[in-house]
Amino acid sequence: MNPKVIKRDGSMEEYKETKITRVVVAAGLSESQAKSLTSAITKWLNEEAFSKLPSLKLRDKVIEELKKINKDAFNLFSWYQNTKEQPE
Repeated sequence: MNPKVIKRDGSMEEYKETKITRVVVAAGLSESQAKSLTSAITKWLNEEAFSKLPSLKLRDKVIEELKKINKDAFNLFSWYQNTKEQPE
């Protein structure tokens, strides 16, 4: 199953493992750590049998998994997410 992610603007897109991997590598994970994290997220999505889920719920799960794997990457990702949410 490939769930749809509901973005903040209300639009939807398919869940893409490559997007998760790319984002967490940018936050500081090694390629192998990123693939492990992405696998954990995908497994969680399949276990929960989501057909749709809000992007913020997916983000929170990524943050939860990042915290387990690499605290520095977790801090960088969290900082970036918080700066994105600040109004201009």
